[in-house]
Amino acid sequence: MTVFRVSGLDGPVEILRDRLGIPHCYAASEHDAFFAQGFAHAADRLWQMDYDRRRGLGRWAQVAGGGAVAADAFFRRLDLRSRVVSDLGALGRAARDMLAAYAAGVNAAIERLPLPREFGLTQAVPERWEPWHSLLVYRVRHVTMGSARAKLWRAIVAEALGPAAVALLAGAAEEHVACLPPGARIRLGRLAGLGAVDDASAAGSNNWVVAGSRTASGLPLLAGDSHRPLEVPNVYVQGHLACPEWDVLGAAMPGVPGFPHFGHNAQVAWSITHAMADDQDLYRYEVRPADAGPDAGGHPGAGDSGHAGHARGMARAEVIEVAGAGPVRVPAGSSERGPLISDGLALAWTATAEPNLGFDALPAMLRARSVGELFEAMRPWNEPVNNLLAADRDGTIGYLTRGRIPVRARQEAALLPVPAEDPSYGWRGWVAFEDLPRSVNPEAGFFLSANNRILAAEDGPGVPYIGMDVAGPWRASRIATVLSGLTGATVADMAALHRDVISLPARDVAERLAGWAPLAGWDGAMLADSHAAAAYSVLRRELALLLLERSGLEAHLGHSWNRLLPGVRPESVMWQAAYAQLRRGETGMLGGWSWDQALREAIGRAERAWTGEPWGILHATAQRHPLGRPELDPPSVPYGGDMDTVYASPYVPVEGLATVAGSVVRYAFDVADWDRSGWIVPLGASGEPGSAHFSDQQESWRGGQLAPAPYSRAAVEATATERDMLAPG
Repeated sequence: MTVFRVSGLDGPVEILRDRLGIPHCYAASEHDAFFAQGFAHAADRLWQMDYDRRRGLGRWAQVAGGGAVAADAFFRRLDLRSRVVSDLGALGRAARDMLAAYAAGVNAAIERLPLPREFGLTQAVPERWEPWHSLLVYRVRHVTMGSARAKLWRAIVAEALGPAAVALLAGAAEEHVACLPPGARIRLGRLAGLGAVDDASAAGSNNWVVAGSRTASGLPLLAGDSHRPLEVPNVYVQGHLACPEWDVLGAAMPGVPGFPHFGHNAQVAWSITHAMADDQDLYRYEVRPADAGPDAGGHPGAGDSGHAGHARGMARAEVIEVAGAGPVRVPAGSSERGPLISDGLALAWTATAEPNLGFDALPAMLRARSVGELFEAMRPWNEPVNNLLAADRDGTIGYLTRGRIPVRARQEAALLPVPAEDPSYGWRGWVAFEDLPRSVNPEAGFFLSANNRILAAEDGPGVPYIGMDVAGPWRASRIATVLSGLTGATVADMAALHRDVISLPARDVAERLAGWAPLAGWDGAMLADSHAAAAYSVLRRELALLLLERSGLEAHLGHSWNRLLPGVRPESVMWQAAYAQLRRGETGMLGGWSWDQALREAIGRAERAWTGEPWGILHATAQRHPLGRPELDPPSVPYGGDMDTVYASPYVPVEGLATVAGSVVRYAFDVADWDRSGWIVPLGASGEPGSAHFSDQQESWRGGQLAPAPYSRAAVEATATERDMLAPG
């Protein structure tokens, strides 16, 4: 056992690491538990935490060089620092104490432990961690998950092809699957659900909770898997904190205290997916030189009158230091609507509409003793808007949409950037917490979410508008079908649903093209060793590229708005648009061709492009370290699934077929016996290349297997391989 003497603790903290290197921390007080979490996160992921902090401050180019300047410029313009510092002061005492204790633990690790390898490679030095840094890195991880990306792409399409083309991109399916009532089917007007934005950065997540009436134990099972871009190291880290006040196991984000997304204490378990809410608006200004002036710094909020005033343009210059090159000056500015992300274009985001008190929910979550208490703890939650599922020891299961959703007088802002000078486009407050969709103990015996439509009702009186950009119904439909047939379910059944690779669109395409030899007799299973799955995916990519080409959109991919938001290229949604239009028989974007012509051309291109490899080889993982050094990258592994399977693994058709996003954590929590629960992440607990725990979960993750998630002290002791002690002094 190694003993680390650190100041600021109430008492000693034991840190037991299990066979996967996951820390289980036993503290004498709530303060010490958060201190220990900060220490453990820094011990395992300090480089990643520093990376996210630098990105949020627009200082990543200091380390990474010229390739990071565009992203730095975006974050400088957002000016997240001033916003999170202000938010910190507005938080309640419990949240501020949590953040301070966590920061103290991070700094103790910086002082006591060797720095990760990357600091030596770059000659970078980590700064002390401040409480507001946790708010910053959380914000960094969610800004590009908002609704602005879809609005920018639709604006490009409208400018290039006219408003009618925007309508053609709508509606991945006329029938949607809803969260409430669970699994209900609903047919919507085309603009009521734009499935064409099911992209690799935001969609792919699943979760479900099964009532005791369908389980072997008679108590609920809660399971799911969150999807994000696959990174090095992984975005989530597993952990376990215990103190006299609470005992919680879950997955956290390095740099962020608590367990805001997935976890359980002794009484209740929780899980989220992205609700795809419309939480960002874009405002267009007519920029005139006379408008230039001092930085305004205003942004919309619940009491905003909607008056925009005049744009002040990019009124200040930000200097970005660049490794290996001279500094770069980039323009920045603000408006009454929000920060200017380019000349004449402002971003309004619920997360930066002050005050953001979302972290007030985190300490209360840990203490919740029931589904009802957990839901009430979500009252201050801000962003992102989530589908929250929960289950407790009394047998209750529940669904809640949590988060801040703006109320709009005019819904045109849901489609495209709108005129800033028109006050009618301003926000009129927020959907009341009491009006957010929620339900408990449904007759179906389960809840599910998969970035799908939330309510099986048309938007109208009494139904809050949440958003129009939802995922296609295929994952939700598949999950509902499986859950509807479950009886006597166990954790093993949850893991089997995680691994489900049946693609409903693939089955449809195989039936349509039954005469094409590679798809003859295929059941639509996107298995890694399947040649039919490879042929289908190559064909589908060619259809997406063909639609870009025939519609004329290919010539507009260089539009200045196309790269304003870091992340996945917005035109990647064309694979969804191509399939939707094929199903509906619409040819308006095919440049005078019929679908028979388009399919013949796509098949010819696919046959020339595909060299016979199975799907897993074409779709192998491509996790890359942010420093761009191959020696820091983990090995690539074959992978199955695609965007439409429960085992979701999106690719970006305009770039290739490699897996760019996937499950960043899988879990199944057994309420009857927490020690029967399981979990897994890509790579491993450690972010240090070369560590024994850098990638020791990768093979189980690839195969859809779960590792034990020990919770009781006896179960943790039985699997512990390392022991450390944090001692006061």
